[in-house]
Amino acid sequence: MKIKDVLMLIILLLSAGILIIFSADAKIGASQGFALAQNTIIPSLIPLLIIFFIIMKTGAKDVLAKAFGFISIYIFNLPQVTLPAIFFGLTGGYPTGALLTNELYIKGEIDEKQAQRLMRFNFCGGCGFIITALGTATLNNTKAGAILFLSNLISAIIIGFLLSFTDKRINKEYYSYTDSASFGDALINSTQNAVNAVLNMTAYIILFSAVCNIFTIPQVISPFIEITNGLCSGSKYPLTQLGAYLSFGGLCIHCQLLPIISNIKMKYYDFLFFRIFAGLLSYCTTKLLLIVIPIEISVFSNASISTIPQISSVNMALSILMIIGCFVIIADISSKKKLI
Repeated sequence: MKIKDVLMLIILLLSAGILIIFSADAKIGASQGFALAQNTIIPSLIPLLIIFFIIMKTGAKDVLAKAFGFISIYIFNLPQVTLPAIFFGLTGGYPTGALLTNELYIKGEIDEKQAQRLMRFNFCGGCGFIITALGTATLNNTKAGAILFLSNLISAIIIGFLLSFTDKRINKEYYSYTDSASFGDALINSTQNAVNAVLNMTAYIILFSAVCNIFTIPQVISPFIEITNGLCSGSKYPLTQLGAYLSFGGLCIHCQLLPIISNIKMKYYDFLFFRIFAGLLSYCTTKLLLIVIPIEISVFSNASISTIPQISSVNMALSILMIIGCFVIIADISSKKKLI
């Protein structure tokens, strides 16, 4: 009997008991999470994912790869075929990069090492969420959203470029490809893949929202747990801090990617390290961008550190317990070789 298993059992039973005892609060949180997914995630992500998957499954991917694949070779030291996955991953939203990376890996167009390298940087909230949902709707300033998106994009590209030197340079003429599916088959498979991915995402948002609504989660920790609700709930943060949160992504997003992380034989601590590194890099990048592209202080005048509520010892203990529990479960799942 492993201590890790005992600890995980205690945390899970404790969590189930808390959800039962505080079922009213959990129900409200779950409803809020579902409403958030219904109004933000589902309508914006499903159509994009369907289109992206169709491109990746048909000859349209080959057109993009052969025309612009040199970018992947020169900047990221990756095969031309990865260009569509990188482009759509960094512009489409959090699960997109991982899903398309897994698509390439399953089809044998990239190897395990290349898939792992892609997962370390092909991660971004996407222009729709960051610019529109966060910038325009939450911050009431599209320019602020554009700066945050640009910061996350630059940070991801920098990490991808630095990682390109960890492997031997690939042949510039190298092009990996497989037979393309017909449009009809691609449409059917892509729709199913997109719906499954978004339903999975929605389920995690509901779960995390239900748990978080029971406790008073400190404002500074909330986005680390669930990024969408943490940033779009009306809480105020400095733009530099928002940039860091967005690059980290939140444990809720991390949990959604566990099956893919496991499938490409990647350790979760590897993925987590680069999420922390990306967060620090985005913090600095946002700071520099604000010097080059200044924004009126009124946009985030209420977001000073002084406005962040004090963290009580009780709330901190509960928050730490939740985070430790998440990491224990994640570490256990990601350590297994088989698919989740």
